[in-house]
Amino acid sequence: MLFIEIRKVKKLQKFRLIPAVFLGLMIGLISGCDVDDDDVVPLPEISYVGLYHASPNAPSLDILMENGRINYYPLRYADYTNYLNFYAGERTMRVSPVNASNVVIDTTFTFETGAAYSIFYVNEYDEIQAMLVEDEEVSISPGEASVRFVHLSPDSPEVNVTRTMEDDMTTLTEGNAYLDATEFITVESGVQSFQVNLTDGGAEVLSIPDLNLRSGGVYTIVARGYNTPPAGNNNNLSADVLINN
Repeated sequence: MLFIEIRKVKKLQKFRLIPAVFLGLMIGLISGCDVDDDDVVPLPEISYVGLYHASPNAPSLDILMENGRINYYPLRYADYTNYLNFYAGERTMRVSPVNASNVVIDTTFTFETGAAYSIFYVNEYDEIQAMLVEDEEVSISPGEASVRFVHLSPDSPEVNVTRTMEDDMTTLTEGNAYLDATEFITVESGVQSFQVNLTDGGAEVLSIPDLNLRSGGVYTIVARGYNTPPAGNNNNLSADVLINN
């Protein structure tokens, strides 16, 4: 069993919110001017996109949207941006190693107005790609939270995920293979633990103890890193808990 690093990750300060960076300025200009209704400029249509670096042997990354760089600071392995504001529509995203000219990912995505997405940079570096997941809207009652599991460990087999709360163990998901992302699943809020077990044989490979899910919270549990790291690589199998709201 590997019980390594569990981090609750919510990072925004290292990234600029583009291409909607001028949204607040536009609102102020519109509200501060005496104009006719016909002269009011409509606000841009926005979607919400979170970026997570899960390629266990890749360098830190620069992320570019069309001709503009998104991140002020390098996107390091296991960094997460939380949701950034992007213009909706068809957008071309390119990924390069930090301060390098070569492009390792060149992908066009279509983002719907008001929709939320997660982009995971996955696979080993020589086959790195962007994995897009649309994050469905979650309806949660008081006393509940929502959680999903994303399998991003390239050399780990299929796993099941169980949840323990007050000595009550339930199976959350089964048969999750590499690059599988489950739907959000509603659970009780409060302190609970999660176990990641091999589908074949049931051996526990990750333990996520005493995770406090707040009422109304939405979370993604990411399994990332190597089950058996190659020589010189210390990115062992571990987990991150991302906050989606």
